[in-house]
Amino acid sequence: MVIVVPAMGTTASFYQPFAEELAGLGFSVILPELPGTGASHPRPSWKVNYGYRDLVEGYLPGIASSAREIVPDKPVVVIGHSLGAHTGALAAAQGKLEVDALVMVAGGNIHFRNWSGAASAKVYGVAVLFPALTYIFGHLPGQHVGFGGPQARTLIRDWAKIIRTGRFDHIAGTLNPSLIPALSIAYEGDDFAPVESVRALSVLVGAEMQIVPVSWPGSPHSAWARNPQETVGLIDDWLVRSVL
Repeated sequence: MVIVVPAMGTTASFYQPFAEELAGLGFSVILPELPGTGASHPRPSWKVNYGYRDLVEGYLPGIASSAREIVPDKPVVVIGHSLGAHTGALAAAQGKLEVDALVMVAGGNIHFRNWSGAASAKVYGVAVLFPALTYIFGHLPGQHVGFGGPQARTLIRDWAKIIRTGRFDHIAGTLNPSLIPALSIAYEGDDFAPVESVRALSVLVGAEMQIVPVSWPGSPHSAWARNPQETVGLIDDWLVRSVL
């Protein structure tokens, strides 16, 4: 059983081709929405709010528990993309994730220093601007700044603090290596999760890391989900070797 945890502002339906490729190999797949995204309502607002801690301590462990009940005799694996990778890594490092393996896809330590040159300054600027917008609107109006749909203010403030500091202790305390087998996947040319960023998070949680060359069109950070064959093959091979 695989639980696919989306990236920030990304609907569960975006991962349908990825889920179908996994299903073709015999995996059962759960595609949950992030709160307030896609088919999930209500949307973030002044009255509707959540942060990283809610995802790490409630949202994902709850889904994992339900998955265990559905398939009590099968391994359960979390595959998290970007924000989903953060959620899985933090929950696993805290021992709150009762699953058999964790796969982090294009998920890194988003400290601005893990980018270089002008990109580093741009990432830091976003970490200043986006939280400021949440004080004006009560949430981040992501649909107006090229960042998905509305995002909860505490989530954005947590996320921005990681960018500025490179630390996760405001969410999860001291990070320990994951208590379960963990794989981290980076894509060459991914401007949103550079290899150095992915490596930095992999080291923090003790995950094996693999770098995938990109041969498909679109942004490597997200286009893999619509061109899933290579990623699914890599995950399947790793699970057979490490878990199953």
